[in-house]
Amino acid sequence: METDNNGFVVLGNQLAECKISLWGGHIVSYRPENSEYDVFWLGELNKFDNERAIRGGVPICWPRVAEEKLNDELPRHGFARISEWKLEKAVVHEDRMEAEFFLIPDAKFDVRASARLSVRVSDGLECCLETVNNGNEVFNFSEALHAYFNVSSVDDIKIKGLEGHRYKNSLDGKVYTLEGDLKICGEVDAIFTDHSGNVEIEDRGFNRVISIEKTGSKTTVIWNPNKDYPEMTAGQYRNFVCVEPSNQADSFVSIMPNEKHKISMKVKVRKLEG
Repeated sequence: METDNNGFVVLGNQLAECKISLWGGHIVSYRPENSEYDVFWLGELNKFDNERAIRGGVPICWPRVAEEKLNDELPRHGFARISEWKLEKAVVHEDRMEAEFFLIPDAKFDVRASARLSVRVSDGLECCLETVNNGNEVFNFSEALHAYFNVSSVDDIKIKGLEGHRYKNSLDGKVYTLEGDLKICGEVDAIFTDHSGNVEIEDRGFNRVISIEKTGSKTTVIWNPNKDYPEMTAGQYRNFVCVEPSNQADSFVSIMPNEKHKISMKVKVRKLEG
């Protein structure tokens, strides 16, 4: 384990390599052994200036998602992704790697809760966000592990595990039910409600399947903007899809004083068969 001069914690052993930024408590890279491609996508024009949010990897949206009315005095997607986290622990063994990060909100946000991020690499990558209510009143919040998954092309993937579930299309505000596997055709911004199951990204171009197992999450967001953002080189939007374990909209989290809540995901990669 090492921490470089740019504030990145770098973990590596025979199983994988994993890189995490203290700015945002942000996983920016995870590459299992013998894997040609990183699991996560990262914008090639990120400035890493500790001022703006990092585009790609796994941004932590907390304690607000997007521009929800809940906690609407806070920045878009909350402040966790634009805050400096403290490294509390990092260990590397032959069969696993672990790191823990802690965030106490800046006083200007007036949020009486804290967040802890645990990252563990063994047969896959586990990412767990724990929220603790340190105040004297009920704490209501929304959250998302806004994971950008690296794909060969959005045109060559299928997303499995969402069939039969209802989702809100954020582009038109309407509610639909998904029939069959999800294929990306243009811009997509869908919140799958009452969804706590696993999701798989089948990618024929990279000849692999990425599985996302989640806990403590009642909603799943699928997102691709069908356009580039300033952190991207031309056409780079075609090489990611966001699959986000979350709790948002009507499924926000409410915890009493001294209570805790955890949301987590475990990511694994296997070769595509057939």
